[in-house]
Amino acid sequence: MGYLTKYGSFWGMIPQTSGRVFWVAASASYTVEGRSYDASDDNDGLSPERALRTVAQAITNATTAVGDVIVLLPGAHTNSATVTVSKAVTITGIPNGAPLSTARMAGTGSRARSSITTTAGHVFTTTVADIEIAYLHIIPVAGSAGIEASGAFSTAVAGHAADRLFVHDCTFAITATAANTATIGWESAGGLTASSLDDCVIRNCYFYITGNSGPAIRAGSTCTGLTIEQCTFRLTGSTSVDDGIESTLAGSTGWTIRDCDFVQDVTSVVFTDAIDTTGVTTDGSISVLRCYFAVGSDPIENSNVADCQIAESYILTGAASVGGTLVLGT
Repeated sequence: MGYLTKYGSFWGMIPQTSGRVFWVAASASYTVEGRSYDASDDNDGLSPERALRTVAQAITNATTAVGDVIVLLPGAHTNSATVTVSKAVTITGIPNGAPLSTARMAGTGSRARSSITTTAGHVFTTTVADIEIAYLHIIPVAGSAGIEASGAFSTAVAGHAADRLFVHDCTFAITATAANTATIGWESAGGLTASSLDDCVIRNCYFYITGNSGPAIRAGSTCTGLTIEQCTFRLTGSTSVDDGIESTLAGSTGWTIRDCDFVQDVTSVVFTDAIDTTGVTTDGSISVLRCYFAVGSDPIENSNVADCQIAESYILTGAASVGGTLVLGT
């Protein structure tokens, strides 16, 4: 088997990098190009036929901030505990179809060949800056997050929080059997007052929510410069959800939420607040641009209209009406 990591339509979609590429299999035995191999954390992981067994081992083997990429081979990856991403690396699945830059991922994960979950804790906790996570179907368990971005100073790299975390082209299945408002897709958490989480981007993701779980995205620590764009938030099931996106912290400023859709399966099940920014106290700190909200949902909840800037955003109306209603405030 030659040059799998360099040539071919399948492997050629892996990000170009000057670093190394580590491969992780979803099971102890796996298949590549019709051949069966055994995954092991004793392998070097540097070629698909020598895949590692766990993402945690790939992070251990990788070097931070040199362009190393960790690729999750197709299949359902399950961890027994939270994977702590303590190095600046890219973690990616195999893109299913190209290009995907303008196609929002399907909520069932049908566009992602690789899924990842855990039996306890968050799926990922990121503790250093400049991490990228892409092309994965992420399934948080009840009471935990799919991705937790740590606002605290890392013990691994002194003086760095998980700034500039870039999450794109992922699906989040917030579908744990027991509805739990602590089951979250993306969450910032922890951190010192002087150590806000800065300049993170969540782009082209699909959040699929059942029951009163969520929110899909929550700022549990101070976030500045957060961008959420081209995402879909789909609510299904028989129970309304409190929030789609939530920030209740006074220090969160410079947010941009743009080109996002909040949709529901039936009009009786709604987002109580699609975007909740109560507690934010700085005028103009949140910008909501070109977003669309489902019938019956409350688009934006905030304590002061001046805190949230809104432009070209609409709430849908019934079938007898056209064009929707322009969102002017809370």
